[in-house]
Amino acid sequence: MTTRTDVDAAAVRRAVEGVPDPELPPVTIGMLGMVHDVHVDADGEVTVELLPTFSGCPATDMIGQDVQAAVTQVPGVHTVTVRFRHSPPWTPDRIDAEGREQLRRFGIAPPGGPVVGAVEPEGRRSLPLALSGSTDPRPCPYCGSDDTVRDAPFGPTPCRDLRYCQACDQPFEAFRS
Repeated sequence: MTTRTDVDAAAVRRAVEGVPDPELPPVTIGMLGMVHDVHVDADGEVTVELLPTFSGCPATDMIGQDVQAAVTQVPGVHTVTVRFRHSPPWTPDRIDAEGREQLRRFGIAPPGGPVVGAVEPEGRRSLPLALSGSTDPRPCPYCGSDDTVRDAPFGPTPCRDLRYCQACDQPFEAFRS
């Protein structure tokens, strides 16, 4: 005999969307728009489909484990399956307004949209880097200037590149397009 449970689907979605990105601590996978679908069966089985930010993202195993741990805390959940999809592909356009603001505060510029509330960085200016140019300039997360260039095609992770603001002399990271 199967025991039927009532699982709060909204609580499951909140649990999934509230999982922090392990490489970008100030944002959650929900803010990044990585959550493609959450399916909750009446018997407590949950299937979560996520879109990785980069096809070779090394953090997918950790994200999957964190999602399973978060969802199993929701009353009535018995089984959690996490799947990573590559179709549709994740794009930086999926990052919500709160995620964009948190990234900006962290010093990472997502593509598109103006930087609201940009402030000059405190302390010393950094030294200029050897610049290689860019065809998609990003607003500086520190001063808001569009006078930025790509310094390197890859940053600390494959989904980010390195940029340089010529207005405030600050390096910063940006999501790759």
